[in-house]
This record gives sequence, structure tokens and C-alpha cells, in this order.
Amino acid sequence: MERAIIAFRNDTVDDFNNLLVERILGAGDSFEAANYMDIGENAAVAKPFPVGDLQSISLVLLLASCLQLKIGKPIILLRNLDSYQGRCNGMRMRVLAIRHNCMELAIMGKRFDAKVCLLPRIKLTTSEEELPFILQYIQFLICLYYAMTVNKSQDQSSEHVGIYLYTLAFTHGQLYVALSKVTSLNGLTLRPSEQTRTLTQNIVYLEVHL
Repeated sequence: MERAIIAFRNDTVDDFNNLLVERILGAGDSFEAANYMDIGENAAVAKPFPVGDLQSISLVLLLASCLQLKIGKPIILLRNLDSYQGRCNGMRMRVLAIRHNCMELAIMGKRFDAKVCLLPRIKLTTSEEELPFILQYIQFLICLYYAMTVNKSQDQSSEHVGIYLYTLAFTHGQLYVALSKVTSLNGLTLRPSEQTRTLTQNIVYLEVHL
């Protein structure tokens, strides 16, 4: 709970999480998303795509097509499901048990600490503007917690924080938010690139402060 790796881009976070999962001992399970194609009468597509093509579609709305899950793994919930029971967007949890369509989780931190809850697979759908057809997508609404983006860390703080600076901040206030996630400077570690050993880019739009 008191350690986090923070990066500025989703692909960087995914690389970190996948690397750490590979290094953790113990049996794991892979959960593929169930993707279905809903073609309307006026759709531009005349026939369904192969299943493999549907599984490969990547949009901001969609979650990971394949989740590598293990008992004890820390995860973050990605949607508000039940705020009264602590199942909120950004809540950190630990995996207790895994079944085909349901997970048993323990909430980590805040007033719901150690509370056990269940999480089912949930269906999402794309909009007509995103694809020439409606994609129905069924998956657990979670992502791994070893590393996270700056945006996902905004409601979190930890004693030990590592900030990955190989990919630079790209929007207003990102660097400040990342640096503010550690409770003490003694717990802050910065990982710069070879090109930015002593300097990094800080994005500030003065119009925001006017």
C-alpha cells in the first residue's frame, strides 16, 4: 500500500505492470475479455469480424483484453459501482479469490480497509462514433496497481514513490501532481532518461491561473 510507481502514459504503466507480474512467483490465471459485435441495420460493416480481430481492438474506453490475475495481487477499480460499500473508481484492492465471472477482493486503505467485496465481470459498449459497429465488451473493471498513471494517482499518496521520467509530462500540472503523491521527500525516487539527467519538462498553462 505504501509503494507506487508513477508514469505519465498508459503504455508505460502497462509495461511496468506486466514486467512485475512475470517476476512474481505463484500460479496465475489469464482472463480474456469477451468481445461481441452488434451490427445494426444501417451499419457500414456487412459481416462480423473474426473473433481474433475483435479481441485486438484497443480503445480508451476498453480495458485490457487479457488480465493476468494472481491471488494477493493489488488492483485498482476503474468504475464507480457502489460508493456506499467502497467499490469506487480508484479504490485500491487486493485479490483474495478468482472465479470465472466473479472476483473476491479486500479493500486496502481508508474507512473500508480490509472489507471484503465481490466484483463481477461487467459489460461495456462502444459508441457509434468510435467504430463502424457497436462492440460489446465484457471484462473485470480493474487494472493492476504496481504502477499507475498520474491521473489515476490523484487520490492516492504513499510513503515511497518512484516517478518514471523516460516519458515526459505532456499536460498542465502533471509533474506537480506526480511529485505531490509522496508523503516525504526521503521516499521519492526519480528515474530520468539519458537525455534528461538533471532536467525534465514541466507543462504549465498560465491561462489556467488567470
